[in-house]
Amino acid sequence: MAVVLNALFDKRRLALTRARLRAWWEGADFDEDAAIAAVEASLAGGEVSGDADAELFDEPEIEAPARLLALCQIWGQGRVRPGEDALDGLEPARIGLASDATLAFLSPGLAAPILAIARAHPGRIDVFEWREEAIEALKYGVRKAKLDDRVTVTRIDLDAHVWPAGAYDGLLSIDDFAYVGFPPHLAHQLIKCLKPGACAVVEAYVGPPTPDLATAFASSFAEPQIRARGDLLKYFEDVGFTLEADEDLTGEFIDLARQGFKRLEAALTQPAAFDVSTARELAWEMEAWRMRLKLLGQRRLERRRLILRRSSEAPDAVASQAANANAPEG
Repeated sequence: MAVVLNALFDKRRLALTRARLRAWWEGADFDEDAAIAAVEASLAGGEVSGDADAELFDEPEIEAPARLLALCQIWGQGRVRPGEDALDGLEPARIGLASDATLAFLSPGLAAPILAIARAHPGRIDVFEWREEAIEALKYGVRKAKLDDRVTVTRIDLDAHVWPAGAYDGLLSIDDFAYVGFPPHLAHQLIKCLKPGACAVVEAYVGPPTPDLATAFASSFAEPQIRARGDLLKYFEDVGFTLEADEDLTGEFIDLARQGFKRLEAALTQPAAFDVSTARELAWEMEAWRMRLKLLGQRRLERRRLILRRSSEAPDAVASQAANANAPEG
């Protein structure tokens, strides 16, 4: 009998604590009498499960900015750009990660790409994100998926962040070289943070300068810094990377973008689908992507996947070779 009473007391106490925490999280006053009455009613109806302790610190859904809500309407839940779980899940094999390897993942935007990669790779993933508007939603998505025991999320400045030497077995970078102001520094940091023999996969926009880029990237989180393909390859060559593959993803990327707008078209058929702020952000994104798709279709802008490898030579030799690439231009 004592065991039953203790269990009932624990359920009541845990449920009350959870109610108190939710009130605190939501910035509301905690009405203890009302909470007790609700808990007693739940206990009487058998609604308080034995998993109350596991749910105790579950966070309520965060209120995402209108900008992020709009992006997820187009690109899918947890995404800020075109992509698919199945494609993301191929990255660990492409990089050649062992099951216990540690991956550095730069700029996923939101959590969906991380979740897809984490399903394919059981090892540690260190995530680095520069978009200030997305960082809290990104961290929340990782916590909600209960991946925070092996996935860390750190906000960085692409132009200033310094990674530890030889820390990673592989690296994935998405769009970073479209927004970094001084690419030689970032290229040097990427090769420095990899272990000798490790692989980096870099997805990037490339193309010649054109005034149309300002319109095509008007909805981005930062000013575009698109460079010619040859220039980007030279940055990696200068710091000591070996180029193993240079793949043209432009057609595939256009198809993914079109799928996103078909998703949005379906959502727009729902009555009162969006509030005014989200609708405004959607209009902005659609206008920018109209020009971006035009440039991609004309091949004035391309989407490339570069597969790069750090040599197996001694780390000091690579660091010495790359030192000059880290100096400011001019």
